[in-house]
Amino acid sequence: MAFKFGMIGTGHMAERMADTVRQMKDVELYAVAARTEERARTFAEKYGAEKYYGDYQALMEDKEVQLIYIATPNHLHYEHARACIQHGKPVLVEKPFTLNEQQAQALIDLAEMNQVFLCEAMWVRFMPLMTRLKKDIEAGRIGEVTSVTADIGYDLKEKMRVNRLDFGGGALLDIGVYPITFALQILGKEIDNISTSMVRMNSGVDAQEFVNLVYENGAMAGLYATMLSATDKQGKIYGTEGYIIVDDINNYAAYRVYNKQGDLVETVGRPEQISGLEYEVEACVHAIQNRKLECPQMTHGDSLFLMRVLDTVRRTWNMKFPQEEAL
Repeated sequence: MAFKFGMIGTGHMAERMADTVRQMKDVELYAVAARTEERARTFAEKYGAEKYYGDYQALMEDKEVQLIYIATPNHLHYEHARACIQHGKPVLVEKPFTLNEQQAQALIDLAEMNQVFLCEAMWVRFMPLMTRLKKDIEAGRIGEVTSVTADIGYDLKEKMRVNRLDFGGGALLDIGVYPITFALQILGKEIDNISTSMVRMNSGVDAQEFVNLVYENGAMAGLYATMLSATDKQGKIYGTEGYIIVDDINNYAAYRVYNKQGDLVETVGRPEQISGLEYEVEACVHAIQNRKLECPQMTHGDSLFLMRVLDTVRRTWNMKFPQEEAL
């Protein structure tokens, strides 16, 4: 019997996830909930969901739903995930996990107290190409890693959701999480110092930024995110014996290994995939079926640490979301 997948939200990310899930084996796009029944029905008909609901609680109360994916705007992730957990529903929360570390810790504490599965949908953490890349690095393909650079950029400046501070908008939480995650996957968590520079939009959100990480072992990461223009989205890993260039840090496409003379040694492409989102769904299903409360690819500790880094970056800008004034 297929695993029954439910969704809250019907925006762009929900559409990508729905299109992926309906092509997966052993997982069924079972139900969707939106702010209105008409919106939910239209979405369900388009993607083949059996059930649709005009309010979120009705989905949470559906006994058939085995996992709920939250694809609402950033500022609603905490509220919706909390409600799912209180209904005993395993939940996969689109990134950013929450607005800050305090919310993240509260969600994790609630999930653990109620013994409910909880995971952040940081999809790149689940991709097999990164697993192979890390094995290559650990095997010494480019010697000792000395530094990492990564960039991501899209022209998002006209999109309402990223221009509102009360929506958790800005480049950092929307796309800046990807270069930071790339650095954390390669260099780990032993960060000694974080420094940043940032340009604001008139709305008060961050338009673009550089985030520089210095590690305890002397390695460095230079990370750039912008919502003003497109970038090549490349990640580069430099070592004492060569370097690696990764194509598309937002959906790892391929990586190329070079020796220290700059000669191309090997190109590794990603395996055939539906969209790349299927890997996180498969991992969640596997964890839930094995009565786990988290996924090893993106643990609760990983989500907490990432939120701590994001909070630290925002503190250097003196940037608070309106919701934080009451925390």
